Amino acid sequence: MIKAGGKTAVILDLGNVVLDYDVHRIVESLALDARSGALLRDELFGHPDWLDLDRGSRTEAEVVRAVHLRTGLDPATIESALLTMKDSLDPIPQTLDLMHELVAAGLDLYCLSNMSRETFAHVREHDLFSLFAGIIISGQERMVKPDPAIFELLLERFALTPATSLFVDDSPANVDSARRVGIDAYHFRRGRYCYAWLRGALLDSRPPRGAN
Repeated sequence: MIKAGGKTAVILDLGNVVLDYDVHRIVESLALDARSGALLRDELFGHPDWLDLDRGSRTEAEVVRAVHLRTGLDPATIESALLTMKDSLDPIPQTLDLMHELVAAGLDLYCLSNMSRETFAHVREHDLFSLFAGIIISGQERMVKPDPAIFELLLERFALTPATSLFVDDSPANVDSARRVGIDAYHFRRGRYCYAWLRGALLDSRPPRGAN
């Protein structure tokens, strides 16, 4: 059980924890016919190629070509879907507020996210990334969650102690993997209860930074 004030580091996933990510809305915004939209959902966002992007084992150009050959979709349509996805990754206001509160309370924030190199290059200029004491992006490291190795890399690179760290992710598989390497983890479902739970677990009885 996580005690209030017992953590010194909070490790955050990006998609649907810090940044908004909604494949259905992305595809709908492209105003495609039903067949093309379904192909994009299944053969781009829902295909193992997407994991290859996250792993850094394939480039966007390679994936665009693969999806085109597999589906017949125009490469320009696939490229447009990728750009629309990147542009849609806006900060979630409630999470951003919480991040500022955690930093003010003296907690160190870290980012651990499955994301392609190209997508991270697109979003990294968001001011929120300055709140992180360290960032690990799967596409840059060529390993992805839920592989325990990426959690072990995070712990080693930033000298984190599992028992005093909390990992927050929207994927149950990633949460389970973090727990297997000894990190307390919380399955985030982006509701008011989740924010209340995190504030209770991390901020109760913790004075703000600079308080006497």
